[in-house]
Amino acid sequence: MTFAAVAVGVFVVAFGPVSDGDIYWHLAAGREMVRRHALLRADPFTLSAAGRPWVDVHWLFQLGAYAVHRVAGLVGLTAVKAALVAAGAVGATRVAEEVGGARARAACAVALLGLVFLARHLLPIRPVIVTLLFLTLFFAVLEQARLAWESRAVAPRRMLWLLPLAQVLWTNCQGLSALGPALVGAYLLAHLVDVARAPRTRRLRDLETIAATLVLCLLAGLVTPYGLAGARLPLRLFLRLVPGTANVFSAAVAENVPPFLLERTAPEQVGPFRWVLAGMALTLVLSRSRLRLAHGLVLAAFAGLALMANRNVLLLYWMAAPILAITIGGEGGGVRARAAPWPARPGPRLWVDRLHLPRLLRLGAPALLLAELGLVGWAAAREAPPGSPTPFHFPVESVRRLAAAGVTGPVFAPDQHGGYVELMLPGATPYIDTRLVLHTGAEYAEYLSLFAEPRAFDSLDAKVAKAAKMAKVAKVASVGPAAGFSAVILTTAYPDSYLGLIAHLAADPSFRLVYTDGYEVLFTRSSRGAALPGIRLSERSTVDAVGAELEARFGARPEILAAARLNLARLLVVLGEHVGAERVLMALDARPAVELRARAELAAGELGAAESLGRILVDADARDVHGLTLLGEIAAARGQPTRAADWLRRSLAVDPYDPETRALVARLQPSAVLGD
Repeated sequence: MTFAAVAVGVFVVAFGPVSDGDIYWHLAAGREMVRRHALLRADPFTLSAAGRPWVDVHWLFQLGAYAVHRVAGLVGLTAVKAALVAAGAVGATRVAEEVGGARARAACAVALLGLVFLARHLLPIRPVIVTLLFLTLFFAVLEQARLAWESRAVAPRRMLWLLPLAQVLWTNCQGLSALGPALVGAYLLAHLVDVARAPRTRRLRDLETIAATLVLCLLAGLVTPYGLAGARLPLRLFLRLVPGTANVFSAAVAENVPPFLLERTAPEQVGPFRWVLAGMALTLVLSRSRLRLAHGLVLAAFAGLALMANRNVLLLYWMAAPILAITIGGEGGGVRARAAPWPARPGPRLWVDRLHLPRLLRLGAPALLLAELGLVGWAAAREAPPGSPTPFHFPVESVRRLAAAGVTGPVFAPDQHGGYVELMLPGATPYIDTRLVLHTGAEYAEYLSLFAEPRAFDSLDAKVAKAAKMAKVAKVASVGPAAGFSAVILTTAYPDSYLGLIAHLAADPSFRLVYTDGYEVLFTRSSRGAALPGIRLSERSTVDAVGAELEARFGARPEILAAARLNLARLLVVLGEHVGAERVLMALDARPAVELRARAELAAGELGAAESLGRILVDADARDVHGLTLLGEIAAARGQPTRAADWLRRSLAVDPYDPETRALVARLQPSAVLGD
C-alpha cells in the first residue's frame, strides 16, 4: 500500500505540463544526430555560438528522449519522465525499508512525496531525471555494502562492481554524473574513519574494495565520446554555480541563484525551503546518535549544493528523505539487517522511541499519505494538460505563424525560447538558447545588456546583417538575409525584462508588429513584404480581436483568462495605448489589475487618478510594496521629493530588496531616501 501510494503520488506530481525550454533543444539535438548519423561536436543551432565546440555529454539522454517523442509526442515523453521519477521514489523508499524497517519505510514515503511535491517546479524533462535514478541506485548499493561491513558479513563486491558500469551510462546522460564518485567517496571516507577507530583485516579488505570502486567510477567518467573535455565539464558547470556578483551565470540565471536570494523575488518557489531545512536540522539534532557518518557527509554535501543554487534543492530533497527516514527508524529491523549473519547494532533509544514513534507512524503515515495524495490531485487539476506547453511560457502561436509564412534566417528570441525555435522552426536560426556553457560570462552579460539598453539591439542587428553580407560575398551558404534578423519574438511576462525592447522595436520603422496575444509579441522585418501583415494596437478593433482570441482559448479557465488580459493590458501600457489598456482592465478586479490601471493612468499623465488607485492598494494592505512604490513615483512626478522619500522608505521597510523600489531610489537622490 505504501509503495503504491508513493508511486501514484509521485507519478501525478511529475506528470504535468511542459514548463522548461531545455527539452526542446535536447529534442532538436536528438533529431540532428539521427539525421547526420553522428554525434554533435559543434553547435549547429544558434548564431551566437555557431560552429563552436560543444561537449554534448547529454547525447544518450537526447537520443532516448527523441525516440520516445517520435513515437508518443510530448505527452508520451512526459509520461515516461513521470514513470522514471516514480520508479526512483519507490526505489528510495525500498532502500529505507531494507535498512530501517517498516517505520523507516513509512517516514520515507511521507517525506519523499511531500518534498517532491514542494519541488515539483524542479522536475522538468531534463537529464536530471536520469540523475535521480542513478542516485537511488548508488545509494542502494552503497547502503547494502555498509550494512555488510558493519555486520561483519561478506562485502557484496559484485554489487559494487555494478557502479562503474552505471557510471558510464550516467556520464553520457548528464554532467551531474560526478555525483556518483562523490557518493562513493563519502562512504569511503566514513569507512576510513571506522577502520582508524578499530582496524581489522576484514575491514581493511573492504576498504580496498570501496577504494577500487571509487577509482573505477572516476575512470568510467572518462568513457565519453569527448574524453577529457567531457570529464572536465562537471567542474566547469560547478564553477558557474558559485555565488558572486562577478559570476553572471549565478546572478542572472534564475535557477542558479541561491535559494535565499531567489526568495526575495519568487517566494512561492523557495519559501518552504527554509522550513524544510529547519525540519531536517531538528530531526538530525534529536536523532544525532543514530546518524551514520556516511549519511552525514552526504547530507552536508547536498545541502551545500542546494544553498549554492536553487536548482539543486531537488537533489537535496531526494537524498534527505531516505537518509532521515533511516536515521529516525534506526537499524536492526530492516530486511538487510535481519538477513546478515550477525544482527546489526540497534540504534540507541531516543525520545522518538519514548513517544512510541512506531505506533504513531503506523497509525499516522497512511493518513498523511492520503492527505498528500489529495493535495497532489488538487494541484494537478489546476495545471495545464500534461505534456502541453504551460500557458505564457513559450511563443507557441508566434512560431506557428512564422512556420506557416515560411520565414527562415536569423530569428531573435530570448535564450529560454531558443530551443523551442530550434525544434519547431528548423529553417530559422535563433540567436541564442540556454546552452550557456557555449558562452563566456562577458558574452552572456552583453546579451543581457540588450534588455537593459534596448538601443544596443540595433548594433546587434547591424552585426548580423554584416555577417550575412560577408557570407554572400564569400560565396558560401548565407546565414540569412542581409537585412539582419528576419523576425523578433519577445514576451511580456516570465520575465518582464523584455518590455523595454518591445517598446523600442514598436517605434522602429525597420520592424512591424504582426502578432500578439498580450504575452507573445512578434515583429518581422518590414522589408519582407506582406507574408505576415502588420497590426495596429491603436485601433480598437485590433484590441477587441485579441481579446476575443483570448476568450476562445482560455474562456473555460477564468484564472488563466484574467492573467492573459493582464498581459495584454501590460503590453498596451508599454506601447502607450492607455485607453485600450484601461478598457481591457475594466473587466478585472484583482489587485494586479488595479495596480496596472494605476500605472496606465500615471503613464498617461493622469496623476490624480493614479494616486487614487494607489491609495486603494495601500489602504487595503499597508505592506503592499508595489502600491507604496507607485505612490512614491507619483509624488516624484509631482515634484515632491520629500513625500516620495517617505513612501519609498515605507516600501523598503517591507522589502529592502524590491528591484522596482531600488530602481526608483537610484533615480532620486539615494541619500534623501536612505539617509547618510
